[in-house]
Amino acid sequence: MEQSGAIFVLLGFLAVGGIVTCPVERRIFGRALCTRHKLLAYGGAMAMLWALTLAAIQVCGWPALVGPASTATWLPAPLISEPAIGAVVAAYFALALWPFLQSLRSKRLRSTYAVAIRKQGAAFPGLLPNTALECAVFAVLGLTAGFCEEILFRGFILRFLTQSPLQFGMLAALIVSSVVFGLNHAYQGVGGMVSSTISGLGFGLVFLLSGSLAPSILLHALVDLQVAYILLPSKTFEASATSDGPG
Repeated sequence: MEQSGAIFVLLGFLAVGGIVTCPVERRIFGRALCTRHKLLAYGGAMAMLWALTLAAIQVCGWPALVGPASTATWLPAPLISEPAIGAVVAAYFALALWPFLQSLRSKRLRSTYAVAIRKQGAAFPGLLPNTALECAVFAVLGLTAGFCEEILFRGFILRFLTQSPLQFGMLAALIVSSVVFGLNHAYQGVGGMVSSTISGLGFGLVFLLSGSLAPSILLHALVDLQVAYILLPSKTFEASATSDGPG
């Protein structure tokens, strides 16, 4: 009974935590921060993610969180729909990682993507890294998010919704877990929540189609790490930043 109560508490925290902390996160990341304060913000985010992940491991057990997912038999006509959905998901993540792949080819393209990322994230100057040190810690944050968020939103929430007395269907659980994932990015505004919800659907489908959390963890980490790589200061980037001003 105590374990069941702890699971519901954790589920409730994940469901509303992003909304509750949204004003604080918007206040922190919505203004320019010095390196010290930015690293403290990154550290706080990582500490929260690890605390929640360790809580999930404590109440559910590691094997229950990372064990094989249910097969794709929940899909209609799986012999057709599974490859089709797999192709769509593969195309989505190819596009998501395209800036990283292009940036590996050319410093000029990397500089172009850096300007685009800063323009897109102009409302949250305290979130994006500027210096090499900030990029390094942001990369650690990306690795942390890739691991912890997949454990929490796919390994924990998706499984709990389908295997608990709630008895959600797999498709409904996938949608709910993705929406909760989006709500945890509420500080980024409506656009950020929608984008995160779509990403959550992609990560969830990777998990369900592959039967393992490993591919979704890897993809999630890569999507986050590409930001640190593209924004890592270089002569090309600094020249662009000088002409365009700070993000």
